[in-house]
Amino acid sequence: MPFAQSGPYEIYFELRGSGSPLLLSAGQGTGPQSREPLIAGLAQHHSVLIYDQRGTGRSSPAEQGHSIEALAQDVLALMDTVQWPVADVVGLSTGTGMATAFASEQPTRVSHLVLAAPWTHGSREFRWLQELRKSAARCLSPTLYSQFNQLLLYSPDYRRDNYERLEQLVSDAQNRPHDAIGIAGRLDAILAFDARPHYARIQCPTLILGALDDQIMPIWFAQDAAGMVAGAKLVELTHGGHMFPETRTEEFLAAVLPFLKH
Repeated sequence: MPFAQSGPYEIYFELRGSGSPLLLSAGQGTGPQSREPLIAGLAQHHSVLIYDQRGTGRSSPAEQGHSIEALAQDVLALMDTVQWPVADVVGLSTGTGMATAFASEQPTRVSHLVLAAPWTHGSREFRWLQELRKSAARCLSPTLYSQFNQLLLYSPDYRRDNYERLEQLVSDAQNRPHDAIGIAGRLDAILAFDARPHYARIQCPTLILGALDDQIMPIWFAQDAAGMVAGAKLVELTHGGHMFPETRTEEFLAAVLPFLKH
């Protein structure tokens, strides 16, 4: 299996498709399987590098709670391993933090930057939500915690139309209990990250996307980010919830693919 060495950590990755290089930095979300249509759509036009975040999936074990800036070093290690001097970088949710920090610290390595459902900093109302998520992870059973997450991640219409799929995620949670300590560590790292100083240093063309009904990363984060990144383009989806790259894949690709061509 292919791994990139990032300090003491081995980061598992895969390459899909062919074409110009594109690195996809995703959040934890619902896992790689649910992102397959998105990855396939990108891979029709690009050589797409996907990877398991440090300490998750097939990457080597690691304690959770590393800073977003530290996780961005994994992006550098991945690009060096596959010998990509420059690539488009697409960040989803938590992955927008790593993509932002990487584009800020390594401006010559990023040709285009896409940030889908970003957050700008650990604001008061954002901290309130994440503290609730940490408490839920500590107190709820695996099935109830999975149900709680589905309520936050997905819009009501998507839950209605995809009940069987989401119910399977809840059922799967019985066999894969969540790690409350690890979840708390990851959420604390998100709250500690301040993207605002990084935005001023981003030099490449940037596309920022948000959904009006995103309950985790509210649309004002995307709006504020677009105002701080020089020349950034903002796309607002009317609905799709936090997981809009998965729930509104066609709309997402319709916005992203043309942007990456220019």
